[in-house]
Amino acid sequence: MSRLNPLYIIALFITILLISFYLLNIEKENFFSKNSEYKSISKNAKDYQAYQRTWNNKKNINKTIDQILRNKIYVNSKISRFETKNSIKVSITSSDEKALNNFLNRVLNKQMIIKKLLIEKTNINLEIGLN
Repeated sequence: MSRLNPLYIIALFITILLISFYLLNIEKENFFSKNSEYKSISKNAKDYQAYQRTWNNKKNINKTIDQILRNKIYVNSKISRFETKNSIKVSITSSDEKALNNFLNRVLNKQMIIKKLLIEKTNINLEIGLN
């Protein structure tokens, strides 16, 4: 039987060591890319949750519209409000341009999903989405 040269054994161990370091480096890169992807998805999930909590909250939207419509500026205005399963339709008719302008500014500055907005000289028709 021939004897194994110790240099061959050392070379084999060094080769195995280099391959394992190379594979470890690849796995590290995969880990960091997956970690950054997870952080991105987590951030998007938190943003979506905040969106659902504020923009898509039916109770909050009803409360906001009630607060806007209870203002004293709209006493002389004709206001009609109709609620369906997926939206709220509000129509305000007034000859007072300040009242219409004030209503429009208040509605546009609130966090609501506006599906439809029709503006005429004495009339504003608004459809707000609930989901």
